[in-house]
Amino acid sequence: MEAVRKPLRVGVFSDSPRQSRWIVDALARAGAGRYAEIALVALKPQPGPSQVPLLWRAYRRADRALFGNAAGWNGLRDLNLLVARERRVAMEGDERAWRARVADARLDVAFALGDVDDAGLEGIARYGIWRFGFGERLETFEPLAGVREVIEGEPVVRAGLRIHFGGGKADRIAHPSWGRAFPFSVTRSREAMFARATEFVARALRDLHAGGCKWIEQCTQPAAQKGLQRFPDATGLIRDISTMGARVARRATERALTLDTWSIAYRFGAEEAWDGALDGFHRLSPPKGWFWADPFPIQVKGRNYIFFEELPHGASKAHISVVEVDRDGRASAPAKVLERDYHLSYPFLVEEGGQLYMIPETAQNGTVEVYRCEQFPARWKLERVLMKGVRCADATLHRLGDRWWMFANSAVEGGEFNEELNLYSSKTLLGEWKPHPRNPVKSDVRGARPAGGLYWSGNRLFRPGQICTPIYGSGITVNRVTRLNLEEYQEEEDHRIVPREAGTLGIHTFNRAGDLTVADAFERRSRF
Repeated sequence: MEAVRKPLRVGVFSDSPRQSRWIVDALARAGAGRYAEIALVALKPQPGPSQVPLLWRAYRRADRALFGNAAGWNGLRDLNLLVARERRVAMEGDERAWRARVADARLDVAFALGDVDDAGLEGIARYGIWRFGFGERLETFEPLAGVREVIEGEPVVRAGLRIHFGGGKADRIAHPSWGRAFPFSVTRSREAMFARATEFVARALRDLHAGGCKWIEQCTQPAAQKGLQRFPDATGLIRDISTMGARVARRATERALTLDTWSIAYRFGAEEAWDGALDGFHRLSPPKGWFWADPFPIQVKGRNYIFFEELPHGASKAHISVVEVDRDGRASAPAKVLERDYHLSYPFLVEEGGQLYMIPETAQNGTVEVYRCEQFPARWKLERVLMKGVRCADATLHRLGDRWWMFANSAVEGGEFNEELNLYSSKTLLGEWKPHPRNPVKSDVRGARPAGGLYWSGNRLFRPGQICTPIYGSGITVNRVTRLNLEEYQEEEDHRIVPREAGTLGIHTFNRAGDLTVADAFERRSRF
């Protein structure tokens, strides 16, 4: 089937006009774009009672007070605000009458919310019945989204859209996304997940508009459905809340007794696969309470240098420093080479046209900036602002053929930087950078955020990504790039690099220059 050209017509079917703010925002964003419009809102006449137990509502109030953010995704809004009065339908009285009104709307998508029977909507829209889904099988109902994962200590929460046709056709999953499950707070886990989910409908309708049935056929099928999860009884709720309370107490004690520290490791030798073991590496440890992270190596005139993020103890922002190292493990004192009024990190290095450039992370400034080296290694000048009005983390560039590609993570309002990878391209390094039409090309906290430069091994291209769960920088997933062009991007996990030594809790950057390999390592050290 050819791509859809007219805006898609979406009907919303709900058991209540009052829905969570994030749901109404998601539908409003979808209807405000050029790919779709909200054609009608159909409501059941009698909203059902709350499905959330009183005890759990009390816990959530306390959790929100401690861990909630300003986005307030759990507030309520009225679905009727999405459409004019003449586009509102009451699902009551003569069923044939209200169904006739729905048929007149010529719907492409029926979006169901709450206690609405999907089977009763089969055949009412050209591209099926859509729902938000949560949990590994995307069947958990919204009030329980993220709850079981946090209680049971799971590392991720999954969300996406489930597309149902009925008639024996398999359901499909659109835009699956994996975010971090914060072990101390259901609220924080849910709010980050809902922030991402506000974009799902608009993204899926964009792709449906471009690809029609072919796009739906390419969506994955869900695992066997086991039925909607429900809240446990009062005894189970008390046990679950107590479990989370104990976890919070343990972490508070740990924070009181230890300091988080990132340090740098390096080694020389022939190129070989690395499994995360630091045996044979020389270690560069910062002063107590400081961070040294995001190392990028370079070899110049037979000498070896490592540029990195340096965050002094108690400082609100980091700067870029450099050390010179030798093959015997000796290192110079760190020298500051670049500092701004905002946070700098991830000093990505790239050479082009005989010039050396650095692209540090400047997300706090809402820019992607490129600096040219005027005098190596200490003097750098701002050459150009590649992008403005964007908050991109860890911009990583790679040239393939006659085109430059930039991989960087961005966060939607209220979301996490670690979860969604965006892709940009340009004909020249200092030229105009355009976003990929399928952004975000990856929505997965287990490997989206860049962890170093792309590299070739044999005839295969690999992209390191950060594993940012259960803690930030837990390890690195090495992804094999299988498709990279102006219309598509695909990658597959090849292997993982995780800490091997006792006491090393994380690794989140891995780079190589010549025979010099560098990485960083996360540890918790005693305060005393």
